[in-house]
This record gives sequence, C-alpha cells and structure tokens, in this order.
Amino acid sequence: MGTSSIRWRHWLAAAGFLAGLVALAPGAQAATAAPRPKVIVISLDAFGAESLKDPELPAPTLHALMKQGAHAVSMRPINPSITWPNHTSMVTGDDASRHHVLVNGLIVGQREATPPHIDMQAPKSQLVAVPTVYDAAHAAGLVTAEVDWVAVMHAPSIDWRFPEHPDPDGAVEQELVRAGAVTRDELAHFDAPSQAWRDRIYTRAAVDIIHRHHPDLLLLHLLALDSIEHATGYGNDAGRNTIAFLDDRVKEVVDAVRAEGELANTTFIIVSDHGQQSVHHRLNPNVPLREAGLQRAATTQPAFAIPEGGFALVFQKNATDASRQALQQLFAGKPGIRAALTPAEAAKLGWPTPAQTDQAPDLLLYAADDYQFTDKDTPRYETPTVEIGAHGYPNTNPLMQAIFIAAGAGIRPVGEIPAFPDVDVAPTIAHLLHIKFGGDVQGKPLTTILAPGE
Repeated sequence: MGTSSIRWRHWLAAAGFLAGLVALAPGAQAATAAPRPKVIVISLDAFGAESLKDPELPAPTLHALMKQGAHAVSMRPINPSITWPNHTSMVTGDDASRHHVLVNGLIVGQREATPPHIDMQAPKSQLVAVPTVYDAAHAAGLVTAEVDWVAVMHAPSIDWRFPEHPDPDGAVEQELVRAGAVTRDELAHFDAPSQAWRDRIYTRAAVDIIHRHHPDLLLLHLLALDSIEHATGYGNDAGRNTIAFLDDRVKEVVDAVRAEGELANTTFIIVSDHGQQSVHHRLNPNVPLREAGLQRAATTQPAFAIPEGGFALVFQKNATDASRQALQQLFAGKPGIRAALTPAEAAKLGWPTPAQTDQAPDLLLYAADDYQFTDKDTPRYETPTVEIGAHGYPNTNPLMQAIFIAAGAGIRPVGEIPAFPDVDVAPTIAHLLHIKFGGDVQGKPLTTILAPGE
C-alpha cells in the first residue's frame, strides 16, 4: 500500500474519532444543565516528544485529540528525568527542590555503613513534601481516583484507587473480579504477565471507576512503552507498536466517558513523564567507590551510589565539603561521566540539597550519551550491552522531552503551543476544576489553551 493511501486511512480514522468527540467542544453542552467539570489525566510513561512528531505514528486517538484541542511542541521534565519525580511535579506544580522525590520511591539507609535501598511502598506523607492538586480537589469536596499513579501510597485524599500492585481485597479490585475482568489469582500474581497485560487491567480499572464512581479527577498511568524501550532501545518498531497499543487504551477511556454521557464536561490531558534514549554501555558507579576503599567496614566515611539510568546519587556518611570534593575528583574525567556535581552545583539544576532533605545526595553523577548507570550484572566499572533504553539525563536533553495533549471541556482548539515545564500541569488541572491550589507553586496555569470563562 502506498504512503498516500496509508495517510488517507489514518486521516479517516482520526476524522471518525473526531466525529465522536463533537460533544467535547466548549459550548456544546446544553445550557439547561451545568454538571461540574471533570479532568482525566493519562500518563503514557516514557512517551518522548520526538515520537509524537512522527507523521506516520499509529495513534489516531491521540492525533484526533491533538486536532480537537491543544498540544505542546514538547513538555520539559524536571530533574531528575525519571518517573516518580515527574509524576509528582505534575500533581504538585513544584520541582524536586521542593517536593523532594528523587527516585522511584523513598531512599532508606543512606549515609550508613551499608548500602541504601529504595522503598517503593513508602506512604505519600513521607515521600511528597508539598501539597498536591488531588489533595486540593478532595478538600473541595470532589471525588478523586488514581490507577497506577506513583508516590500516592496511602494518600487519604484519594477516594478510589487501583495501585501498581493491587490488593485482591481492595474495593475496585473486587469490582473487577465480580465483573469478570480479572481473577483474584491474577491479582495475587499481578507482576507475572507482561506490562501490556497489566496496562489493559489498569485501563479496565479506570473504566470501572468512571462507570461506577464518576470521579472529578482521575489519574491513570500506563507503563508499556517505558517497559519495551528499556528492553529494546528507543525509536524502533517495538516502541511504535506499543504506542498503537496505548492509543487504544486512551480510546477505551474516552469511550467510557462517552458512555456515561460526560464528554461535554470532561477534559482529557495526555502527558508523559520523560522521553528515552538508546545506550550501549553500562557503568557501575559503586566500583570506583569500592576501589577507593570507601566501602570497607573500617572506613569512617563510607560512600554508596544509587544508580538510576542517566544519573546516579552518591551518599556518604559523615560527609564534609572536603570529602564531597574528593568524591567529585574520584569521578571527574572517568569514561562515561558527563558531570559530577556537588550539592551546590546540582541545586542550580533544580535538585534539593542535603540541608533541605536527607533524600538529596552528597554527589550527583550524570552519565554521558550512550551510557547508563546500573549495578546489575556489571562487576566492572564499564560493561558493553546490547541496545537498551534509558532516561534520567539532564532535562535539557532533546530526547528527554515529554508530551502534552489537552482536549475537551474548557480547552480551546489552538493546535500546537510552545514548549513549557511540566510543573504547569497541576495549576492547569486546578483551574479546570475551579479549585484553589498552590498560591506559591512554581507552575502556572496554561491560560493560552483555556476557553473563555475558564
């Protein structure tokens, strides 16, 4: 089939979907009814802005939403450009210097004589140092929900939830079991199947919450693209095929809202947390520390690194300015090191300092292009690898840029807008929901995309 025929079929698919979105247009609602506004945020993990620019991308639902509403050239993530920090910035309106989420969980046991670890089950109250937009929505009497969102464990301001690791006895989980969407045994062994399988269940959970509980704010996070790109690298057919799969999941959510008669008062915001890039070399940052004697039992200033793809955090017990400078000299100039930054230097990039939070490192390492930090299967400092994907590089890196699409209630059909930081998402959500939120947050509402009266 020729290129022109393919484009024609993509156009027909988008046009057909647009016809179903007519009710999304501001003003389409009958004047006699005034249902309160609803916002659904769907995060497609690791969906890079560069991918969305592909005219042949198999994503008719996303293209239809882009045509009907607004989409950004790109959305700039905060540092660090990984999942939990950026999902947190999108619901707090602040970067990591304020919310203090630096990895995918809570760093525990840092600055001790033994290696630290990451607690992914830590409650939101320990993780997130500032208020969130879902806190504000709940306080305003709105119904809140999350499916596979992050840094939200045990948050009392979430009314309905289906977490990344579901509880077979949870309310939404039991609703899905009774509906035949999943079995109790599948919930008990939720990590066994593929990420695509899990994303189908996450989407089914979101649809169930929409049908049964009609949330005013729903946060949904899907991981299949990040998963496949970590395994195969960026910019290949495995990623493009996964985007097609995710596009269908977005359509499921839109269809569920349509079935409930709530299209006219619902805003859809499609985002990602970061992009991805391919690498062919792994670095183990604990090897230089071990070789320098900083992990011996007898040392008074032991140091350990937490590798996170494009960056690594080095923590040292009893650190001083002099010992931090020594750590910096240990890594500066080594192969694969883009930068080794002291806390004061990292703070200029939006990172918190150890004086602000114990989550902040004593040294921040950034990997050079084509390298990633890891401590898995890398007994040497540098190890080659088959092509894989990584993120966590400086947020100025073009391949780290994220996506933003908004359509539906309260959104003007303005088309493409300039790039902006992802801290603007939370204030925009609050504006659409007509709630007060964060007078001093770093982000600002995206007023250029908001319809008159918003």
